[in-house]
Amino acid sequence: MADPNNEVCPDFASAAYAEIREDLIRASGQTEDQVTNRMVVSWTQSHRQWVEEWNQEKEQEERNAAEVAQARAQQEEEIREQQEAEAEKEHLDTEKKKPKMNGFNATLTVGDFITLHPAQYAISKINNFEYTELWYFSPEGCKDTQRSSQSTAEDGYGLTQVDNTVLVLRPLSAFKASKHSIPDHELSFLTFLRAKNTFLTHISKAKWPQGNIDALSLFFWHLENHPIRNNSEIGDLVVLHYTSRVRQDWHDRLKRGTTASSGARPPQAGRSFQHWSYQ
Repeated sequence: MADPNNEVCPDFASAAYAEIREDLIRASGQTEDQVTNRMVVSWTQSHRQWVEEWNQEKEQEERNAAEVAQARAQQEEEIREQQEAEAEKEHLDTEKKKPKMNGFNATLTVGDFITLHPAQYAISKINNFEYTELWYFSPEGCKDTQRSSQSTAEDGYGLTQVDNTVLVLRPLSAFKASKHSIPDHELSFLTFLRAKNTFLTHISKAKWPQGNIDALSLFFWHLENHPIRNNSEIGDLVVLHYTSRVRQDWHDRLKRGTTASSGARPPQAGRSFQHWSYQ
């Protein structure tokens, strides 16, 4: 439809409208000029109303178009913000999954010694407050870990249950005991002394209760300094057997939730295993 704003009033005085003028003159009794003026006024009034309706319709169309454009722009903005939020979340998730390297103090020097690193199996045991043989914390046990660190078991993963409900993935090395491990009572006494020191260091790192750490420290001190070691040819062997049985029983009692001793009283010379106490 053409825009009425561009239209001009017809020339009602021209010959093209002569018959209409004559009909109006006969019907109204007015003069030709009066009829012509009346036709101009009538057209002008009708045209003005038409123009107003046209303009209102166009304004409404423009408002509708503006609202549609605004709604589309808002929707596009919401989609963009959602995409940015998802991208940021994905970035943060990716950053969380990336391995992190701790910082260091550049002013510190290398220490006099570096703590031995036992097998993941032993670390997993003490992190779960479970019993594990002292051999894993001995120099021989830590060397065995280094030799086997490139095995396929180190690279594999398996499921384990946490708190009796949750299953988590852990390296297979955390479940696999070393075929070279030996019980405490088969260690040499020197190996036992070295292993228990490393063991105490690692249970401290594993956040064991300080009371338990202190009890074990005292337990080992009594064993190391007991007179039977100097008064009997088999004193060291007796101490190691006592250590093996008592420490295992101590862990078993803790695991069962029954009362365990706060520390071990060293074995007395001439007393058999079944008469040893650990009050």
